[in-house]
Amino acid sequence: MHFRNRLGDPNSHGRAFGGQVLAQSLMAASLSVPDGRPATAMQFMFLQGTQYDQPIDFHVTALQDGKRFSSRHVRGVQAGERTVFDVQVSFAVPIDGPDHMGPIEPLARAEDPTSMPGLGDLPTDLARHVQSVLGYLHDVRPVLDLRLPPSSARMRLELPAPRFRFWARVGHRLADDRHLHAAAFAYLSDWWFNYGAVGGHLDPLAAHAEKLYVASLNHALWLHRPFRADEWLHFDTWSPSASDGRGLAIGRAHDRSGRLVASVTQECLMASAAQSGNSSFCASARASGPS
Repeated sequence: MHFRNRLGDPNSHGRAFGGQVLAQSLMAASLSVPDGRPATAMQFMFLQGTQYDQPIDFHVTALQDGKRFSSRHVRGVQAGERTVFDVQVSFAVPIDGPDHMGPIEPLARAEDPTSMPGLGDLPTDLARHVQSVLGYLHDVRPVLDLRLPPSSARMRLELPAPRFRFWARVGHRLADDRHLHAAAFAYLSDWWFNYGAVGGHLDPLAAHAEKLYVASLNHALWLHRPFRADEWLHFDTWSPSASDGRGLAIGRAHDRSGRLVASVTQECLMASAAQSGNSSFCASARASGPS
């Protein structure tokens, strides 16, 4: 099957926002599977810079349609032959089986995300600091609502195992379509998720007037239980390692009742902009982020 998008969502580097292509790839794959098989996992590789002002062709290939499982391969192409990303998505019929899950952060149980500051509420000097060093946009996307608990609102994470928590949801009500909510979650999962990998280096970089180029390299998510992406989800992320220009962020998403609904991992490019000069480096970077 073949699909083509009509909307480009730019990021701070002038490329397509990674969450956009994650969501559209998952939805394209979902449109080709039998009814009653929700998405369970997606592995996504960013291969080249995706241009937001050019259409993307989503080529969907069926890899498996078994008794319980379906698998799809999605290849993203621009300009006729330029492959910009490669994706595999798994779907499964829900069946009875053993059940356990990791608990939500205890502090989150008592938190009310509606009372927390969003990105637009951060002090101007702090927001400017984050943007100048890491290139993170200090903007508020109308489609998303992201809130920061006190431990995260100061934006300064502690090494060697930096941790970053936030609440997020889609900003408007969605239809009761499990595939749609999975795609919306994929979009959410790329928004500030990798700050857990880079945020601990904010102050040391700023002290030496260095800038970091951050972009998504690969992204994976596992969908454990039904959820609504238009209701608050608590993202708890941490980074076990950053080295050789790459950082890894790992996170869990719980709903407000404490149910673990998804797990996410992302590897991001963390390269000094001074290595190649900021403008030329940004023009040649192969990834689609940052998130």
